[in-house]
Amino acid sequence: MYSRLKIYLVVIFLSIPVFASPALEEDETKNILFICSMNEGIVAYQMILDNFKDLLLKEHTKPYKLFIEYLDVGRFPDLSYQEYLFERFNKKYMGADLDLLIVIGPRVIPIIANYASEYLKNLPTISLDFNYTSDNYDKYSLHSNTTEILATIDAKKNIDLAFKLFPDYSTIYIVSGATTLDNFINKVTMDAVHELYSSKKIVNIANIPMETVLDRVSQIPEKSIIVVTTFTSDANNVNYSTPEAIRLISKKTSAPIFVLLDTPFEEGAFGGYVTSMKMAGFEAGKTAIRILNGENPKSIKIDPDVLNKYVFDWRELKKRGLEDSELIPAGSMILHQEYDFIDTNKWLISGALLFIILQTLLIVNLVQLNRKQKVTTKKLLESENRFRELVREERILQMGELAASLSHELNQPLTAIRNSAQAGLRIMKKNKIDPAIIDEILQNIVDDDKRAAEVLSSIRQLLKLEKREKQKIDLNQMIKQVADIFKGELIIKNIKLQLNLSENLVYVSADSTQIQQVLLNFVSNAAQAMEDVKDDKRVIKIFEEIVNNKVIVSVRDYGTGIDETIKGKLFKPFATTKEKGFGIGLAISKTIIDEHEGKIWADNNSDGGATFSFQLNLWDYDPKG
Repeated sequence: MYSRLKIYLVVIFLSIPVFASPALEEDETKNILFICSMNEGIVAYQMILDNFKDLLLKEHTKPYKLFIEYLDVGRFPDLSYQEYLFERFNKKYMGADLDLLIVIGPRVIPIIANYASEYLKNLPTISLDFNYTSDNYDKYSLHSNTTEILATIDAKKNIDLAFKLFPDYSTIYIVSGATTLDNFINKVTMDAVHELYSSKKIVNIANIPMETVLDRVSQIPEKSIIVVTTFTSDANNVNYSTPEAIRLISKKTSAPIFVLLDTPFEEGAFGGYVTSMKMAGFEAGKTAIRILNGENPKSIKIDPDVLNKYVFDWRELKKRGLEDSELIPAGSMILHQEYDFIDTNKWLISGALLFIILQTLLIVNLVQLNRKQKVTTKKLLESENRFRELVREERILQMGELAASLSHELNQPLTAIRNSAQAGLRIMKKNKIDPAIIDEILQNIVDDDKRAAEVLSSIRQLLKLEKREKQKIDLNQMIKQVADIFKGELIIKNIKLQLNLSENLVYVSADSTQIQQVLLNFVSNAAQAMEDVKDDKRVIKIFEEIVNNKVIVSVRDYGTGIDETIKGKLFKPFATTKEKGFGIGLAISKTIIDEHEGKIWADNNSDGGATFSFQLNLWDYDPKG
């Protein structure tokens, strides 16, 4: 029997599945306990809690839970009731793993100190309360691990502003409820009025039933100011909120109602220098985040001035003609403001309309400019094509003037080729073939052929329009080639050509054909300028001058000189005195020299004739330094 039982136990044990026990994740949720001294219906509490939660929702990255308790000391001031509440609280939160305690006064800390458990009393704490001025306030500090956010009721600024806005008013009424908080703020306000305006009539309406309050304010004379401090309960222990009290009071009087807290801006409150419950909620939220992130509460100091600001109801300002008053402090918060969109934004609207008009005009102008640009571009292309045709015609005209000279130059090598060929034929017919003579005859034919080919190549290049790459050229050799090309024409016109060139080699970076064109133009113009000059003065001189890494080439004649009527526009297109000329030869020459980063000019000589010159950089000279 015993053995059978052992077998059953082993089977049961082996049949139990073994599961791995996962490690419990650390709960990162933060638990925050609020303890409020008054009842749940207080508007200030709701404002503080709403803004506290809004801030944590935006800026706190970890989850949190809020626990909220109300002591309701206004209705139940008996300490035995508070002791009873904390008996429940102590049990309720014994194992709640709280991270932060936030207490909202007035006078809640003494109750916690007397009745809360040691666990609750020693939590990191934020205390939101009024900055009481009594000497025994220090005893209400819970412990050193507490951050205090103390709201200062500055009734002096409020009342001082009231009499600045209404300088001819003579009476001020202070209206308060009947709770401990109401009595405290009433006393602060009364002390401020007596200190500032002892000459004014001061009437205190406090610690009476609401019916009596309304009856008395209905009898307030004109030119009176009302300050409603707080009204949480009347003398009959009927609970009210301050906004509710102000609504009732505003229906009984037309006097401006100044307030000390930002809770009552629903209807009837004029405004004033207030302690902001919204800001208290924000500051509590910021402080809570710092503490929950590990910062020591006792090291956190809150400036009480951040909780105070000027707030006004625009409807009340407008009713009294103060909506544009310069006495309203700069930076004030204006609530319920109505806007006339056109009047408020008239400058913006005017600017927008002006911008639209200017933009429309600009677009129209751009369209017109675009059309004009297309027409101009078309005309420019037509002019450019016409100019290129004129350039070609000018070159052809020049070639016509040089035709006689070129034919003479071609005739010489062709005649020499013919004579050499005939001589060879005669030798062959006589059967007296001498290899040396035949070799000489053939070499002469080859040399004369090359000479003719060079002449034809020069003509072909001059007639082309395309642009060629610049190369290193021997300037002296090029000048001699021009002289050879023009030699026949000069013989026909009985003109002598004198060359005065450098003994050293002169190299430039240039398009040889284009520079030849410039020089041929200079020589051709010089020859035409001396058509009516006596034979002994028909001389053209071409000379070089080396100056500062530059070479100057000049063509001098002894002709009629430059006509003064066109001297200023000599190198511009269509400037000519020739009957058959287009007037673009010198313009082309200037364009060519400009493209070679050189200079071109012309001057009349003192002893007659003119000198045309151009300047080029030597081969190894860098004009940019």
